[in-house]
Amino acid sequence: MNTLIRFVKSLVKFSANLIAGVGLVIVCCGLFVLYNKVGIDYQELYHTNAEWLKTLQQYVFIILGVLIFLTGCAGVYGSRKNPKFQKSCLMCYQIGALTFFVLCTGLATFTLLYSDDVFGIECQGTAQFQKIDSQIHQAEQLLCSNPCQCYITQETYENNKEIFKGKNYTTQEDSQVKITQVQKCPSYQADQFTAAVSIMQAAESLLHCSGWCNPTKYYLFSDINDFDSFIGTSCFKETKDFVESTGRFMGFVLFGLGILFGMNLIMVILLCCTKEKDRRNDHLIYDY
Repeated sequence: MNTLIRFVKSLVKFSANLIAGVGLVIVCCGLFVLYNKVGIDYQELYHTNAEWLKTLQQYVFIILGVLIFLTGCAGVYGSRKNPKFQKSCLMCYQIGALTFFVLCTGLATFTLLYSDDVFGIECQGTAQFQKIDSQIHQAEQLLCSNPCQCYITQETYENNKEIFKGKNYTTQEDSQVKITQVQKCPSYQADQFTAAVSIMQAAESLLHCSGWCNPTKYYLFSDINDFDSFIGTSCFKETKDFVESTGRFMGFVLFGLGILFGMNLIMVILLCCTKEKDRRNDHLIYDY
């Protein structure tokens, strides 16, 4: 029995260290997303959201990582030799493990079952998608038009003369106003492009696509001169593929974390119950 207890203690300590490490990794990812913004202009992305929701979206990874890290630390400390507040630490670890077990397995089940159905099959399958597509067409008509002269580099012009034929553009490098995205147009109204800008700027920057149902000939919401990363596919297709593949990946990761938390929950219960039953040999547990 004592050998079993020592073995379970070792497993709890190892798993708690692993969980604390996972928490640190998530915190680092959260800090990277927050300070590098991964190519997303948060001012544009959140201009219609409540301030508290903006803050929650930016800090969610950090908050989650800190909670997982503290849960792991409680397990590490509680599995040491005769620490103070051992029962309290193991209880916190147990509650944290149970909470994240339910959360991870629930999210894993949801993402694995429904990630392929988020976007559906049709590009204009929802009213929101129809709105996005309509606003993109409006943005395409506005950028490089009479009300909004765009700036393209000489290299961009030389390589894409046919694309910009009939457009209102300038290649003058000393131009005072250099408009390279529709958001900079004088007649641009944020409320007019709310649905499109919230997803297209991120999609263009991260997935290198353009347009929604049908690809546009150049970026509208990021940088019109960036043809090096431009792959010429529609953002509906790229975003759908990204969500489905990421959903499956995250589902398996969350499922693995759920198993880890579940095993820790069982081991802590086993450890506590065995110790309660065999208190007379308590000193043997900490001899090693």
